[in-house]
Amino acid sequence: MTSSSSTTHNLFDRPELLDNQTRLILSADIKPKRLNRSATRSAGIPNIRERSDSGTSTSVIQEIDNDILDGNTEINNDDYYLTRQISITQNDINYDTDIEQEQESTKDYTCKGLYLDQCRRHGVIPSTHFLRHINNETLSIRYCGLKPINIKVMVPSLKINTIITKLDLRDNGLGSRGAVYISQLIKDNEYIVELNLSNNDIGLQGCKALSRVLRSNRTIRMLHLEGNRFNDDCTPYFAEVLSQNEYIIYINLNKNFFENETSGRLFGQSLAENQTIEEFHFGWNRLRAKACGYFIKPLVSNARLTILDLSWNGASLLAAKAIFELLKKNSTLEKLYLDNNQFNTECATYIGKGLAKNETLKIITLHGNPLESSGCYAIVRPLMKHPTSQLQIIDLRGIIVNKDFVDLVTELSSILLQLTIKLGREIEKENE
Repeated sequence: MTSSSSTTHNLFDRPELLDNQTRLILSADIKPKRLNRSATRSAGIPNIRERSDSGTSTSVIQEIDNDILDGNTEINNDDYYLTRQISITQNDINYDTDIEQEQESTKDYTCKGLYLDQCRRHGVIPSTHFLRHINNETLSIRYCGLKPINIKVMVPSLKINTIITKLDLRDNGLGSRGAVYISQLIKDNEYIVELNLSNNDIGLQGCKALSRVLRSNRTIRMLHLEGNRFNDDCTPYFAEVLSQNEYIIYINLNKNFFENETSGRLFGQSLAENQTIEEFHFGWNRLRAKACGYFIKPLVSNARLTILDLSWNGASLLAAKAIFELLKKNSTLEKLYLDNNQFNTECATYIGKGLAKNETLKIITLHGNPLESSGCYAIVRPLMKHPTSQLQIIDLRGIIVNKDFVDLVTELSSILLQLTIKLGREIEKENE
């Protein structure tokens, strides 16, 4: 006992023999304020400068804990509590930081998640209709007055959507900027087959953006673009699409502003080169006599077109001559809509001769034309000598006819049993 106590006394008399751990324990009794400052530093209290050896202090504290557990070192209870408090506080700070970093890294990359994220970024109120139908095959948002920003926030989620095949955004007034966002969508989406952008006031700039993408698009089959203020300046861009795209089978360009002869010629030539378009609607435009003739004449070489709509234009004699050549040589056309043009009796003669040479046409509509009874007679009479005709409907409503024509229709009904000739409302009632 005496030897051990003398040894301890000598250690206190000669501090240089003490190791680092014992010095730290002794300093707790002599200078408690330094330990308190260390605790505040570890707890992260601001406006207090940190020592560069904080990492060393933490390791020393850990070594003290191990020695106490092994019974090699004696320490005051208060000092030990303070030392443990420093270590616990340091661990708590690190633990909270890890949680925050983990939460920030999580993000919803589903279609709904991307849409909601874009709405938050741009300050847009999310559309419940869009969220409700985003997993349907058809997404239809009509008459909602969508703004370009509404389309912009939809695009990222629609780009990765693999379910929607029909996108209908007609009658929203999206404008050129909205069309630009749509072009970004169809550039990356490979699942949308039918796109309806009718009545959206797209104009020239939107036409450029869409045509640039549609030239090489391999997904879209049906394209609705009626009522979008497209004019003759847009014709070259659509002509490029028709010449280069080999996948679109349906195009609707009704109710636009195409009118000059150059537009008629470019559309006709591009359709002649195209061998995939099956249905082309070009009604309610402003093509006149020569423009319609230039449009129809090249279609003789087309071997795929089955439906052609030229209603509500200004087609007349030159177009009628082109229709004669088309009906005589074409073997694919099944429906021809020529309502409300300027066909008279002379024009009807060429159309009737063409019908007598055709073996595939099933429907032709001519109502609203100034044909009169003689013009109707010129169209129907040649069919008396063509019993193999496939015609099912000839629409002549809105044209005043006489009794001789009615008798001709009755006689023809016994030759072409499948044929129905539609006349004015009063005549239909009398026949019933």
